[in-house]
Amino acid sequence: MCIWKIIVYCLISSELIPINAQDPDTLRVNEAALPHKEFEINGFVRGGIYAGIDKGNNIPYVSSAFSDLGLKLDISDGLHYKAIGDLRFRYGSEFREPVNGFGIREGYIKVYGKKWDWSAGQQIIKWGRTDFTNSASMLNPVNYISRSPDREDMDLGNLLSSVNWYPSDMFGLVAVIVPLYRPSVLLIEPVPLPAYVTLNQITSLFTDKKMLSYGLKAEFHISGADWSLLWFDGYDPMPGIRLSEFTLDMSGLMPVHFMELTTTPYKIRMAGLDFEFAAGEASIRGEASWSAPYLSLSTSEYVPFPEINWVTGIDWSTGIWRFTAEYSGKGIIGFIPSVVDPVFGTEPDYEKLAELFQIPGFDLPEYVRLQVAAFNRLYNYQLRRFYHSAGLKIDADPLYGRILPSVFTMYNFTSGDLLIIPEIKIKPADGLAITAGAEFYSGKKGSLFDIVDGFMNSVYLSVRVDF
Repeated sequence: MCIWKIIVYCLISSELIPINAQDPDTLRVNEAALPHKEFEINGFVRGGIYAGIDKGNNIPYVSSAFSDLGLKLDISDGLHYKAIGDLRFRYGSEFREPVNGFGIREGYIKVYGKKWDWSAGQQIIKWGRTDFTNSASMLNPVNYISRSPDREDMDLGNLLSSVNWYPSDMFGLVAVIVPLYRPSVLLIEPVPLPAYVTLNQITSLFTDKKMLSYGLKAEFHISGADWSLLWFDGYDPMPGIRLSEFTLDMSGLMPVHFMELTTTPYKIRMAGLDFEFAAGEASIRGEASWSAPYLSLSTSEYVPFPEINWVTGIDWSTGIWRFTAEYSGKGIIGFIPSVVDPVFGTEPDYEKLAELFQIPGFDLPEYVRLQVAAFNRLYNYQLRRFYHSAGLKIDADPLYGRILPSVFTMYNFTSGDLLIIPEIKIKPADGLAITAGAEFYSGKKGSLFDIVDGFMNSVYLSVRVDF
């Protein structure tokens, strides 16, 4: 009997088992400490339109029109785990092609320990701290032709698993494994191609068993500054373009040729660092990285040269204004000038080709392969040894979040590519946002933005209701 009395007394005294006879204040504390499941659902409905001017006949046209539904689910017990789902449905057209599809932007589970957490699933992980140029972010594919006024919609996410370990407040380690490959959407996808050219693009997961990528990050928080060391070994989310087939038929009166191009992943190594610290009312941040492909450009036209990138930026707010400015540069390692013109962006010089055919041993397929390599260099900004660019974004909040005008501009001093995005967002009621703006691309003859401005230049309007 004595033993049972002791057991009952221990149960009544335990903090783990709430009993009615306990003190009411103690009972409330215990209930708050216990795990409890929470379920949240929110989302939005959005309609939008993009319109431009047809360069061929200067006639206005609607390039994209869409209706979006987004649902975000958040399930958590408040202590041990959480599950996130971000579901998207779009109906309409993009670049005058029909779109009717459902997608999972994010869908993952995160489990928490005392000094660690682990997550797995479709997730967006962006490394680096700068705003406009981010050469260190190799885990996150991007849709560069996204037709959405919400810039975060460009991020596509990846199927991956991540482990974070935080042994102290000043230090942390992150490891990420990406077992499959999901490519970014190239900025040139809607470019009209000549009749003799076919471009095959990877549009979904690449499930080859050899496509494993991984990244490591060490985080430091010391004396008011945050900085990280980064390492990535795997497949660059930006694929290259490979010459997969070339034929030339000389049997007729005029030669007939056919060219097949294929977007192709390539493996790289990347080492980098980033930092951020406060300087009065301003925030200073920066990055530096080195990257190199496993293959060589001399034998594989779809890979880039090794390169070094550096970025520094400042973020400063005063009154209703916020200014974000950034400078970025890159240097090409082992640079060799291109001896041919890119396959896109320049008109074929048939007179020059005729002269080349007179050269004994002239190899036309190799010449075309070099043209494809030159276009990859154009796209990756590697036609020159050094590149320098700058960006500026100005935001204003004159009416307590009801009207939010902004303008963003980015200019590459070396290539001459210019991007300007003025925008105004109006919030007449809670949960309702009306956004109007424009995207203006411009570049020198044959530059990347000169190639894409015909379909990317546009004005846009969207209405969004959040719930």
